[in-house]
Amino acid sequence: ISHYTWHNVTEKSRVTTKHAFATFSFIAELFISLYVGMDALDIEKWSFVKDSPGTSAEVSAILLGLVLVGRAAFVFPLSFLSNLTKKAQHEKIDFRQQVLIWWAGLMRGAVSMALAYNQFTKEGHTTMPGNAIMIT
Repeated sequence: ISHYTWHNVTEKSRVTTKHAFATFSFIAELFISLYVGMDALDIEKWSFVKDSPGTSAEVSAILLGLVLVGRAAFVFPLSFLSNLTKKAQHEKIDFRQQVLIWWAGLMRGAVSMALAYNQFTKEGHTTMPGNAIMIT
């Protein structure tokens, strides 16, 4: 809607709404991150994991590694293809910008973590060891 209303409001209103929505976005993501972090420390979930804590750490490390590699496998080749279509040097995505895109995309993971938590639990807790491992 901002596309249609942007030119119909005063400059002060533009600045105010821009900062207000940026603040709302930051607060919403903060709550999701806090929720996921607090939920990761839930002792009840850890008690359902019959395997050693090392197994959960190994699974977490493997998943983190796969996410890092998977994200890089998309960002860098797609940036390369994008650069092939650009003629001017200032329009191309340099390596530092590609790394920033890769890292920034990884930091948006709180929402995906919350969705995964929702997928592996029913009514806020699980009694299935496999689901407990995925959540921890």
